[in-house]
Formats: sequence, C-alpha cells, structure tokens
Amino acid sequence: MEKMIIMEALPVAELSRLGLYEDGKHLLSPEDITALLAGRRTSLVNLKNLIGEAFTIESLDVKLSLHRSERWGVEIMLHPIYKEITLAKGMAEEELWPILTGEQTNLVKIVHSAETGVDQTLVFEYDGETKEFISYDPLKVIVPFQVNGEKLDEKQRQDFAHGKIVELSDGTKFQYMSSLPKGIVSSRSALIVAMSDDGKSPSFLLEDLTPLKVSSAQEKPFSPAFESAFLEMRKSEGVQSEESLQIELDDLKNDYHSPLGLGSSR
Repeated sequence: MEKMIIMEALPVAELSRLGLYEDGKHLLSPEDITALLAGRRTSLVNLKNLIGEAFTIESLDVKLSLHRSERWGVEIMLHPIYKEITLAKGMAEEELWPILTGEQTNLVKIVHSAETGVDQTLVFEYDGETKEFISYDPLKVIVPFQVNGEKLDEKQRQDFAHGKIVELSDGTKFQYMSSLPKGIVSSRSALIVAMSDDGKSPSFLLEDLTPLKVSSAQEKPFSPAFESAFLEMRKSEGVQSEESLQIELDDLKNDYHSPLGLGSSR
C-alpha cells in the first residue's frame, strides 16, 4: 500500500527522464522521497546526461521539489547551485541581511499574490547550499502531533509551522526548516516524533539532526522524555520484552557515544 501511494504521488515519468527511476524502483534515498512527499526539498542529487531541446548537460548537482498546479499536475522542480545569491519573489534586498548574517533564521511576511489577488502569509528561508532564498506557506506544513512523547499545544503547533523555535518541558528545542530534507533542526541530536494520535501514524526515530543555529553545541538526545518515548515507540512496534527494550536503548546510547558518531536516519 505504501509503495502504491508513493507511485501515485510522484511523477514517475519525470523521475525516469532524470535517471532517478529505473526498473520499477526509485533511486532517490528514502529520506529524499519523504522530503518530496512532505513538500520540502531533497538533499543535493547528482543528475547525469540531461538532454533538452537545445542543450546537453553531462553532470549537474541539484535539489528537487514537487510543484502542483491545476494545469500541469505534479511536476519535479530542479534547484541548481547558483553562482550568486538569488532572491525570492516578494522579498526586498534589505530584508536579506538578518538571515544572511545569522541574526534570524527566517522571515515571516505577508505578500500580495498577483495570481490570486489576495494577501498571503509566507515564511522566507535561505538555502545556503544552492545560494537561494525560498518561501513556503505555513498552512501547508505537516506539524508533528507530539515530540519525545509530549503533545504539542496549539501555540507550539503554530510556532512550528511559522519556523519559530519550539521548546519542550524537558528543555529540548527544535525548529522547522523547509530547505532541509528532514525538515527539522534541533538542540538535541535525535527526536522521537509522532505525526498523529489515530494509531495509523506510529512514532519514529529521527536521527542525525542538524543543530539549531542559535545553539553553540548540540546535546545528546537522552532526556527522560526521549527514553520513555523511545521505549513506547518500540513497544508499539511489537517489542514487549523489557530486557530487549533495555538492550535496544543501551545500543542506541552506545551508537551516540562511539567515535564514529551517528548512523543513518531511520
């Protein structure tokens, strides 16, 4: 069922043309597929032998995103690395500097849409890898139901969607970033995230997170709330033995304390 949903949601023909779908299989990483389906950008992807009507490109590093329109349906958008900083529509040059200097991570602004004729609230970010300012609609952000076992209240949900830092009762801080595949930066290196409470969307472990820009150092994830949420997540996945649960938690802690650091995200 999950494979069918992905097949229907992603434009397979375009991905095939880009060399990212072959023999019935997606060649993007699971993390990048998740980013696309959630409306975010992928990590940098290398495309080879791109052929257009008037050009051929042997190799190009780009980020990908999905664009939906009534006329064309779902399209793959390519975001290459620009030589110079590129502005986003609706943003003035003088508004860039607080973000470029690190004083702010984003800018929330009401802009007038020439297409719809109405005002719209957008959040602007800077993608340092492509040297491009981008924007997103906070109403379209998929907000977690709970993090580390703590349910987000309405203000926290609003803050998350608008790119503001959210703080949990255990001191854990995190922030939404649409320019990153995982969509979250945090004061801790891992979080337990649940997207709903209906039982259809189980909790999952989100590892190897990018640090918050306001944090001088990133903490290990093992607060009591994280450990409790981790154990509950594994129980919901069928692990019932207390001994096995403790072994898994200890193994996870050992991974973080090893010289090699974290493994890949799950």
